[in-house]
Amino acid sequence: MVTKKAKEMSEKDKLRGIIAKIVREEIEAMTREAKGEIRAIVRAELFPGLRSAVRESITKELESATFEYGYKVESEEEISAPVEEVASQPQAVMAKEEAESEIEPIMAREMEVGGEQGLGLYLYGIADANAQTELGEIGIEGTEVYTIPYKGLSAIVHNCPLEPYKSDDEEVVKGWVKTHQHVLDVAEDNFGTVIPFSFDMIIKPGDNATAEEAMKKWMSEEFDGLREKMAKIRGKKEYGVQIFYVPSVMSERIVEENEEVRKIKEEMKSKSPGVAYIYKQKLESAIKKEMESKMNSHFKDFYGRIKEHVEEISVEKTKKTDEKDMQMIMNLSCLIADDKYKELGAELEQIDNTEVFSVRFTGPWAAYSFV
Repeated sequence: MVTKKAKEMSEKDKLRGIIAKIVREEIEAMTREAKGEIRAIVRAELFPGLRSAVRESITKELESATFEYGYKVESEEEISAPVEEVASQPQAVMAKEEAESEIEPIMAREMEVGGEQGLGLYLYGIADANAQTELGEIGIEGTEVYTIPYKGLSAIVHNCPLEPYKSDDEEVVKGWVKTHQHVLDVAEDNFGTVIPFSFDMIIKPGDNATAEEAMKKWMSEEFDGLREKMAKIRGKKEYGVQIFYVPSVMSERIVEENEEVRKIKEEMKSKSPGVAYIYKQKLESAIKKEMESKMNSHFKDFYGRIKEHVEEISVEKTKKTDEKDMQMIMNLSCLIADDKYKELGAELEQIDNTEVFSVRFTGPWAAYSFV
């Protein structure tokens, strides 16, 4: 005898079965309708990514093997490298990065010349002048800044302990960096062209030589290179150019102007919810692809327009912005003749006046990126 409860369970099972059948039929219909489109999307979207992943895996293995081999070779040659070479290529970008409110970790650099007796010399830069003079107590922590001349060039220095400047207080470090840049600005006002050195470049005395003698010895060894760098930046300054765009505005333009994107969007309106979702993915992929293409095209265009007004360009890494709707497309350091920066400013103003793009033009800075 079948109970009332059993009958109710049987009816529920039948209802579930009917619903499941409807769902299956709907999915099968959607699949048949979108079969060709799904195949095209898989080929266009998944296959390239899979191939890329395979190539990347192979590349990593090759790089790993190459690195191990290269490391052994470098280790064998390292013994013969001259000590002074450490200081021959100073890398100094602290002042410009500070102005962009992004102080990076400071690595102390020293030019080892021997023992550690007496005081060292903190080196700000090399001036294009043969001058032995005092610039006043304008150095880090109020130190007296003066120059040491050598064959038409002058080192801008202050006496300092042999230990690098260190602090866990970020504000203290920022103050030091600002003072470092201020000394370079004063030196440029007094002497004209100055090769800037990075924060915390310290010259140590030798066993039988003072820090000043060690300084002159280094200048003698690097004299030709210093003269070449001086000639390269004489009468020029470094400027920063950053160009941003608004992705949402660019996407709207692509939807309006790109025929393929417009077609996908129109077709999506007539599709069932399941197929429409696939079309949405396809639409987003098409917009992203077109966006990348446009950004590459704009980068080349802007780069070419900027290059006409500058002596040299260094392409820097793009950075995240504080504004949600903005992304950086270009980050350049430009070496510009003193009488050309207004021309570049006018060119950048044209770019800045467009709806999509905005420009940040900073400087002048000491030519850190080009020495």
